[in-house]
Amino acid sequence: MAWLIKGEYFENCTCDVLCPCLTSGMDTPGDGERCQVPFFVRIDEGYLDDVRLDGLHFVMLVDSPARMADANWRVGLYLDERADDAQRAALERILWGELGGMPELVAGLSGERLGVKVVPIEYSGEGNRRIGRIPGIADFDVENIVVAQDGSPITVKNVFHPFGSELPISKSHRGIYDEPDWGLSFDNTGRNGHITEFAWQG
Repeated sequence: MAWLIKGEYFENCTCDVLCPCLTSGMDTPGDGERCQVPFFVRIDEGYLDDVRLDGLHFVMLVDSPARMADANWRVGLYLDERADDAQRAALERILWGELGGMPELVAGLSGERLGVKVVPIEYSGEGNRRIGRIPGIADFDVENIVVAQDGSPITVKNVFHPFGSELPISKSHRGIYDEPDWGLSFDNTGRNGHITEFAWQG
């Protein structure tokens, strides 16, 4: 089965700026007891065979040990309420790693599936800033760190990360998450983030 997810993502993790995971291939512990991070994704182009995924959003929530290479990640999925049944089924198969590609690597690090929820997902912003919300659950506002006169963000290259090897460095203005059904609540405000385009396929 052929599939593609191409678009943009942003995150806001538990670590201070810059996350130690990036400079160690996930081998150095993060700055907290656990790494808790949502990946907000906007799909610009996507498909699984003849099921189109263009224009949809999803959020992958990861709760992992501080040293992410230790695996045993807890992973939950939020799927766009605008998706129909076929699109939701396609996203679940892709994101749970059943069809190969980068999600299969993430699935290999995961020890527990927290579940899947179908929710309204807001994804907005322009320039160096992105905002993502799941009403009543998640409220995130992330901005790239810029010191260059041309407005380009500070960027790290040649790193290992599910969303690419070159990542702009960001910091959150707001990073609130509260999910009682999964027993998770955290505040990543003022902590590390990234915003970048990406492409996954299998």
